[in-house]
Formats: sequence, C-alpha cells, structure tokens
Amino acid sequence: MYQLRPYQQLAVSTAMESLKGKKNGIIVMPTGSGKSLVIASIAQQSGGKTIILQPTREILSQNKAKMEAFGMDNIGVYSASVGRKDVGDITFATIGSVIKHRELFESFDRIIVDENHLVNSKGGMYEEFINGLGLQTIGLTATPYRMRNYRDYRTGDVIAESRILTRTRPRIFSKFLHITQVKDLFEAGFLCPLDYSWQNDYDSRQVKSTSTGQGFDDNALERYNQKKGIADKIVAEVADTGSRHCLAFTQFRSESAKVIEGLTELGISCAEVSGETKKKDRENIIRAFMSGQIKCVVNVGVFTVGFDFPELDCIIIGRPTKSVGLYYQIVGRGVRTAPGKENCKLIDLCDNVKRFGRIESFEIVDQNGNDMWRLRSDVGNITGVDVVTGRDLESVKAGASKKDKQKAENGSLKINFGKFEGKAIAEVNTEYLVWCVKNFKGGRWKCIFGRELKRRKSQKAPEMAEIDTPW
Repeated sequence: MYQLRPYQQLAVSTAMESLKGKKNGIIVMPTGSGKSLVIASIAQQSGGKTIILQPTREILSQNKAKMEAFGMDNIGVYSASVGRKDVGDITFATIGSVIKHRELFESFDRIIVDENHLVNSKGGMYEEFINGLGLQTIGLTATPYRMRNYRDYRTGDVIAESRILTRTRPRIFSKFLHITQVKDLFEAGFLCPLDYSWQNDYDSRQVKSTSTGQGFDDNALERYNQKKGIADKIVAEVADTGSRHCLAFTQFRSESAKVIEGLTELGISCAEVSGETKKKDRENIIRAFMSGQIKCVVNVGVFTVGFDFPELDCIIIGRPTKSVGLYYQIVGRGVRTAPGKENCKLIDLCDNVKRFGRIESFEIVDQNGNDMWRLRSDVGNITGVDVVTGRDLESVKAGASKKDKQKAENGSLKINFGKFEGKAIAEVNTEYLVWCVKNFKGGRWKCIFGRELKRRKSQKAPEMAEIDTPW
C-alpha cells in the first residue's frame, strides 16, 4: 500500500467533494507528482463503477499496476492494444476501443480521464463518449491547456495561442478542482533540480509558420536547423556531458540519422526511436537505454507523455516548439528523483527556455478573479499569448490601438472570451456587463465594459435607469 503525500490527499478529498455536485472538473498534477496514485485513490474511495480513460496502453498498464497495489480487485481492461476487452467495477480503457461500445458503460457512475488535455471539446471521440453517457467526469493532467488558432478580426492575421481548458468554448471541464503547483513540488524536494543551459543564437521567429500559426513549416525549419548545425550540436553535447542517460528530441529523422552517425564515429552508443520504430525494437531500445548499454536515444515525436525513467539525467532539445504543453512534457521527462541523481541537465539548442521560461517557475493563477486562469512563468504570461508575435492577448496594452479605442467607444469592439466571444460589445446584455465590472479585479476588459455602460447611460438606455455607474 502507498502512503499519499499531503498534496495528493488534498487532491483526492477535493475530488470526492466534487462528486457530490454535477460539474466536470480538472485536477492538475505535475509530472512526477504521483498522478496514478491519485487516480487509484479516487476510484477506491468513491465506490460504484468507474471507467478510467487512458491515452496509451503504456500509461494504462502503469496505472492499472498502481490500482492493483492499492488492493483493488474486479478491475477490467477494455483496450484492443492491450489485448483485453472485459468490464469490471473499475475499467481501464482506451478511447478508440470503447467509442463504439458506449452501452457497456451506461450503468457506470463516473468517468476519469487521464491526460485530459487531449480532450477536444469541439468534437472527436472523447467528446462523443463523455457527452453521450452524461456521467460526471474528472480529468487529470499536468498541462491543463490546449493550443487554438483563429483570425484577428482587426488585421486578418492568424493568431495562435495556448488557452486554459476551463476557458475554452465549448468546454467539457468547467472548473479546477485542485491545482498542485509544480514550483511547490520543486521547493519541497519532491522533484529533481534542473541544470539549464541554452543557445542564444537560435531565433525561431525567422522560421516560416504553418498556416495555423501553431507550428513551423517543415521545409523552412529543416533548412534553418541545418544552418544552425543542430544535429552536430547534439553530438557535441552528448560527447561532452558526463551524464549516463541522454534523451535527445529532434524534429526530423534526417537529423536523428546524422546524430547517430556522428556519435557512432566517436564510439558512443546511440539509437533512434520514432513513430516508425517497431514495437519490439522500441522495447529493446528502451531496456538497453535504461540499463546503460545505450547512452543516447534520439527520439522523433515520441517519449513525451508516459515515459517514466527516473534515472534520466540529461535532456537535449533539438527542436523548437510553440506549444507550452509539449515543452513541459519534454522537460518533465527528467524531473523524477532517483537514488544518486543530483540533477537533470536540460540543454536547449533552440529557443524554448527563452520563450517559456523554467518550468519550476510555472504557476497557474487566477489573475483577474472569476476563474480567469492563466499560466505564467519567470518570463511572464504563457497562456493567452500569441505564439507567432509574442503579444499578450489579454493585457491592457493588447488592444490599446487607436482603432480599438474607437471601436470600444462606439460599441463595435468584439469580445474574445466568455459566452459572448465573437460578439460586439453593443450586442451584450447590460446585466452581464455590470456583473463583469463589479467582479473583475482589473484589466483591459473591466475598463472597456465600464466605458460601454457609461455610453449606454449617456444615451439614456431604459435598462440603465436604475443602475449606478461609479466607474
């Protein structure tokens, strides 16, 4: 049996309390915080029948083992990739296997979704399954945000940003039940210190973006990486480090091939793992890596979620990303503690640390009150920021252009959040504006909404007759 840490106990008790209500909520558990133990405890204490949706068979197997260690029995597994399709009081499942068999779970009491940042609320298998059953759902994740893109109504430019899951429309998860802050775990010594180093001459702003703005054009990025000698730098870093286990992240297989060639010439053992690596070969490579027979694994597009190797002591990032979720998952592979492990080296050959900051400074905060949650770090706000330009989309300065001010004055400025997202201010009912002005703690929109109420009062709108507007 496992003894829960205080923050894990708090997460479980908060979840149990939430099950008395009706709204779906999120529990934030950073990488290395023992999320699987929290899932097992919730399922154990809540009773009844619970289906636990897992993103991969590897994570399913890990969490099932923790559940069994809790002494739970009658555990079912419904997953084609695992090779089992049986239903128990607690059933671990992958979404692709259960999506067409929803009727098997109509008698269940609740749904737990692991890695719930993968849930797309605008459609897809998760949305169909969760909304179809109508069961109360608890999501757990280390990264409660997703990327989205839309067109700026003012300029016509494409804007891409990461947005907190509870602030999306539509949404499946409406509130945070519990947040374990990653910086608290570092300060308490539950996570391994990171030893950062990064390049200053890499500028991903020079690389053409994709049409969505959420990533980089492959051809442009490959050329830029060649210009910057990313593959050669990975070879040099692995050769120079005294670390025993080096995990390198690249964007292209052509880069990993060059790394393997360079390390082989130096007599350093190395292997590649990608989406094209066969299952048996991948398992053999992982075993050799963990035993120390292979010093460096170069991975292309894998090993971000669910790869648990506490002894990992060096991570080399050879690719840029605009996704804070991907950045966190990459760095998170090295934060678990292990005997004799003093720190994990984090070598960023691109500009990810400069863009997102150190993950031990990450904090999810309700900056303006009223569940207006954002992620921030030592470099500033991370969610609600245009990843193409770096512009803060929610700051006072974000829409302070003369044109914006004119639109705010005449009521034509469109709202970019909440239930009236996409609507002009003049179309919004007065009660909503009054509520926002009274409850927002500050910021651009409090001021804009206040001006709109003044405008309506000056025009002697009937609904404004009995409303006091001290703003």
